Amino acid sequence: MKQLIYVFFLSFLLQGCAGERHSYTELVESDNGISVIKLHQDEVKEVLAIGDGFPGRWGYYPSVISSSPDVASISCEASRSLIPFREPGMIFGGEICKITAHKKGQTTLYFGNRYPLNEKNYHDKVDVIVNDK
Repeated sequence: MKQLIYVFFLSFLLQGCAGERHSYTELVESDNGISVIKLHQDEVKEVLAIGDGFPGRWGYYPSVISSSPDVASISCEASRSLIPFREPGMIFGGEICKITAHKKGQTTLYFGNRYPLNEKNYHDKVDVIVNDK
């Protein structure tokens, strides 16, 4: 019984709680007083990491969409982190969402709840400028 409690406690410490990491904040630059993300064609960057940990999501699952997927698209894939207390989680895992720049232009990223997420229901938005290589 003592070993079972020890394994449970260790697993809980290594997993952490459900959460998210807004990786896009490290990419944001100030351009004439406006916050933007600048990318080059074919560049891929992480913008959001989501952990499916304890106690769960309770109806809010973070996500991101692009207003112009032909300029820069978002792709999310299942993942796990080997680093304790870092999303997407070691035991329950989660998702990592990345932006891929396709062609020169401008788009807007909308962050919010996955299920009602559109250009009107968002929590945060960031402009993205894609330049030539």
